[in-house]
Amino acid sequence: MEYILNLKKAVKVLRKNRDKNILICTHIDTDGINSRIILEKLMERLNIDAEFMFLRQIDFKTIDTIPFDYDVIIFADLGSGQLELIKEKMNEYGLLDRKDKYIIILDHHLIDDTKLPENIINVNPWNNNIDGGKEICGAGVCYLFAKICDPRYTDLAKYAILGAVGDIQNLEGKLVGLNREVILKDAIEAGDIVNFPDLQFYGKHTKPLFTSIKYFTDVRTDLMNNDSRIIDFINKINRKYDTNILPKNYLCELTLDEKRMIGTEFLSKCNRHVPPKWIVYLPKVIFGESYELRSEEIKSPLRNLEEFSTCINSCSRYGEYETPLQVLKGDRDKYYDKMKKMLRSHKRNISESLDYIKNEVEIIQRDKFQYFEVENNKIGGNIVGIIAGMSYSIEEVDWKKPIFAISEIDEGYKVSARCPKLISFAEDINLAEAIKYASKKVGGSGGGHKFACGSYIPKKGDFIKYLEDIL
Repeated sequence: MEYILNLKKAVKVLRKNRDKNILICTHIDTDGINSRIILEKLMERLNIDAEFMFLRQIDFKTIDTIPFDYDVIIFADLGSGQLELIKEKMNEYGLLDRKDKYIIILDHHLIDDTKLPENIINVNPWNNNIDGGKEICGAGVCYLFAKICDPRYTDLAKYAILGAVGDIQNLEGKLVGLNREVILKDAIEAGDIVNFPDLQFYGKHTKPLFTSIKYFTDVRTDLMNNDSRIIDFINKINRKYDTNILPKNYLCELTLDEKRMIGTEFLSKCNRHVPPKWIVYLPKVIFGESYELRSEEIKSPLRNLEEFSTCINSCSRYGEYETPLQVLKGDRDKYYDKMKKMLRSHKRNISESLDYIKNEVEIIQRDKFQYFEVENNKIGGNIVGIIAGMSYSIEEVDWKKPIFAISEIDEGYKVSARCPKLISFAEDINLAEAIKYASKKVGGSGGGHKFACGSYIPKKGDFIKYLEDIL
């Protein structure tokens, strides 16, 4: 397989140049930060003295912040979609086809269609038609890279699983492909990860069941934001199944049978609120698997990997990358306290932003989608994607359509697109292709996943018109 061959080639280049100047650049989300810790630990074990830097993205502006005078540069969780830009910069420095200068890319995003010189090694699952959107993430590629270096490094698998969950590669309820067959298997055998059947409500260790149901937005039922109906729903389950589930119980406290009762009744309720052709997809939205770190305490925000990812993003979205990195390394004092403080601040920002959207922003409806615009940095580009996704809790938002959020920032606009998981299953909608097309038409760039993506555009122009054309 070309994928494995590229891994071996990349490892060979690293070993050959181990005593030279090496720079490792990683992305800044959960996947990127877990890529970073895998590569940090790998370099430490191989006694390789490498330098590290974080990159929010690679584009025409940030490319100039990357020092291309290193002998080996490794890009992790980014780079494959910017190959043409990297080639242009290498050509500018006279580095193309140099046998003493190398670029190694460990990525899972869609690949630029361009011919590569021998000294750019693009390790990416798409090279072998493996879906990098759901079968392996950037940290997963970094893990396989480490495992090629030494098969005993299976203790690093847990970081790759956290990266995959953070990148929502368990979209359909559980991990699949290389994530499941290789990486999860290694993490479980190493004793680091435990997985089990569970409901797909968020906040299993940090929110009461009542709250988890209240803010479930993948299907809009009459329970959303309705306290009395949620309590009545839980009480009816208790009467029907002769059990005693309390609204204040956390999901992690319930038995598997109790979760099945809740899931069965919730599925029945959802059946009455969706188009008939969508019903077949409902179980994938409600039932799935949970992935937890065995070493973390029950009811800790670090136990469940979805919640751990939220903790990481509450730091990295505000430019604070060192804090989650140190927490991943095991710091449960100074940096963990700082992470919890930033998580509280992050939640306040989200709550205030949602109130602002609800009370002061118009949701504009189009035939195939909807959108809203935010002026003057009222919502930072760092959280506009989160707000777009959570806006489905607002009644004026049509939960059966994708939504685009356009936020004015200092140098143009940040655009984020989201849709409920059920839509991504039931309808053939690719928001990543749509946003990439429309952004390019107005001089910007973008991409991401079918159900969650983003872009930067210098001006709005006919952006909405181009979205209408392609959707």
